[in-house]
Amino acid sequence: MALDVLKQELAAYYESFRLIEPGETAWSRRLPEEALAARRRILATADAFLATHPDTHPSLLKARLHELIAEEFQPVLFRHSPFFFEMGLRFAENWGTPAPPEYHVASWLLDRRSAWLYDTPAWRHIQAGSRGSASGLALWNIWSGFDADHHCPGYTMLLRVGVCGVLAEIDARRAGPCDAGQVANLEAMARSCRALLRVAERFREAALARLPEETDAACRRFLTMIAEAAAQVPAYPPRTFYEGLAMLWFLREALATLEGIGISVVGHLDRLLIDLYDADLAAGRLTEAEARDLLARWMLPTDVKFHVEDNPWPETSTCMTLGGCDADGRPVWNALTRLIIDVHREHRLLNPKLNCRVSAEAPAEYLALLSETILAGHNHFALLNDDVLIPGCVRAGKTTQEARLYVNGGCQETIVEGVEHSAGAYYYFNMPRVLDLCLQPFTPGESLPDDVAALLPVPLDAPTFAAWYAGFLQVLQRTIRQGADWARDSGERFWQAHPCPLFSTTLDGCITAGRDYTQGGARYNPSGIALCGLATVVDALYAIHQAVYEEGWLTLDGLRAALAANWAGHEATRLRLGRLPKYGQGHAEVDALAARFADELGALVAAVPNERGGRFQGSFFVYYAFQWFGDTVRATPDGRADGEFLSQGIAPHRRTPIASVTDVLHTLSAIDFRAFPGNAVLDLQLPAGQAIPPEALTAFIRTFGRLGGPTLQPNLVSVDILREAQAQPQAHRDLVVRISGLSAHFVCLHKAVQDEMISRAVMGV
Repeated sequence: MALDVLKQELAAYYESFRLIEPGETAWSRRLPEEALAARRRILATADAFLATHPDTHPSLLKARLHELIAEEFQPVLFRHSPFFFEMGLRFAENWGTPAPPEYHVASWLLDRRSAWLYDTPAWRHIQAGSRGSASGLALWNIWSGFDADHHCPGYTMLLRVGVCGVLAEIDARRAGPCDAGQVANLEAMARSCRALLRVAERFREAALARLPEETDAACRRFLTMIAEAAAQVPAYPPRTFYEGLAMLWFLREALATLEGIGISVVGHLDRLLIDLYDADLAAGRLTEAEARDLLARWMLPTDVKFHVEDNPWPETSTCMTLGGCDADGRPVWNALTRLIIDVHREHRLLNPKLNCRVSAEAPAEYLALLSETILAGHNHFALLNDDVLIPGCVRAGKTTQEARLYVNGGCQETIVEGVEHSAGAYYYFNMPRVLDLCLQPFTPGESLPDDVAALLPVPLDAPTFAAWYAGFLQVLQRTIRQGADWARDSGERFWQAHPCPLFSTTLDGCITAGRDYTQGGARYNPSGIALCGLATVVDALYAIHQAVYEEGWLTLDGLRAALAANWAGHEATRLRLGRLPKYGQGHAEVDALAARFADELGALVAAVPNERGGRFQGSFFVYYAFQWFGDTVRATPDGRADGEFLSQGIAPHRRTPIASVTDVLHTLSAIDFRAFPGNAVLDLQLPAGQAIPPEALTAFIRTFGRLGGPTLQPNLVSVDILREAQAQPQAHRDLVVRISGLSAHFVCLHKAVQDEMISRAVMGV
């Protein structure tokens, strides 16, 4: 059956749950009365309980909330879908992240304790130095003291033992010695698991109640499938491919609704479900055509929920991992891999995001399929290099078997599934701003707290480049660490405002330790710092090295004068600096400087502790911070002007002339990206569009892997087509582009973003 009917049904429902109208920034309150009534009952009961039991352990308060939600939510079943997941308690464009409780009830305790959590000197200092503050400092952008986004449950374990298996593990642990905190956490974990099972039971009851009234044969079949599946999963392991799909989607959606954290990963699908798929085919329970239909219905809701056909920034944070290898290192490339990609392309879906693991030795057929799909205009891929990311995770302390099960959530943030929350993208750091402040004094737009003012870099003077560079690194380290220290202050309190006993049970270590994952209960507890402006800093450092210290044709004072004037009256200086070799041109000296800087940067970040007993790890995942931060960074010695974009991820700056994309790969090959387990991303726009031969793209992907590139996001669309689409949007409604971790219909983007896409560095193969 075509998906049009289901799409219409989903759209009709989610239209009422839109949070933001197209083009608006204010939140809409157009929510169904039934959903609002359920929210009001839950929040009123929770508030009454908190008022009479103020000293209850936070995890038990959250478990109590889960029990209320399980009884009060109104199950939503779609007549033309066999999947059960919609609880009606959070707005449509939400994958779980906290929001005011009238829009997402799981944020109840966080909201009630937000003043206590954030009304602190440390948080005020973070805000004073962040992007968007009136001070204009913009050294960092720290979204909260704890990353409540970018999560992946332990799907591998859950599909193996089911929630009843988790409950058995909790019971066994509770029989051993426990202190008071462990007793409370373990009780909360057990109660929250039972609440999750009650949610599934409520869906089963709803399906059975609807069956007598349903007259359409196909819809009756779907209701029967739901009733049978909800009795099996997630309590027990799935028995069929359909039950596997149902369990994954239910877990993702129910965990997001109950916990109020961003569940960004829906699973490593072709690894988790291939055995069930093969068994169904062999037993005659399933045909390939039926599997295609199931996959299409399973993948469709995200695009509809986020109204991608008119959304100017359709961030869904909904990622699916494919390919790569299993825990024993065996390649994951099978009939299900091909089927998922084919269905995604056939229905022109944007989501779930296709995070495809590759390597230098990946099967030729797999790489050929990726190339053919990209060349067909499906600009939806993040290609993640196992040859870098697995060793990077091992270097960060994981075992090889654990590291082989990494996934990427949100956009491309690396998470080792089932053993950690990597806190991958809540702390963005503006490296060019630090360099800017090491060259020119800062005049704040408003008064700064003393602690922040004392932190400000001052212009550096040194007799040699080595001394200037050493001073810059010291300032960089101090500034990174100070932001992390202030974030840690809030992070240490976070478990008392937003514990997640249910999610914690899915991560190895939390039950054994009897601690919530927000307290460091998981086996590993890293946090990420997204380091912005790599090429901008490298090019600026090389310019200082050559012009000031090596060739001596420019003094530091002369450079500062040109920067302070934003190059006005110093055009010759700017042109001469602009002609110097740049990052991405394969120049040996620049590449050596980039490699050295990256090594030292990775080491200084890894020395910074976080609040959960782990350490920070660097990444060059920057999302759209190259634009956010670029607005605040004054002119830089590479010839960049005040307010221009910074370099993006690990790409060269877009002003840098590139003779060949091969030069970029040579630069990347000089850098050891294994020191950045949080990932590093090359966004690459190839101007030839679909004229590139598939074999050439396949060879390029393989070469990228062999030369140590970490993650590649290709955009194969010509600049001429982009300009034409901007001028004639109705003729290019289906044109999709990859922006910075998400895909979008180009014509829906705001003009400023369209212009940014058009301006990206054009590289030839």
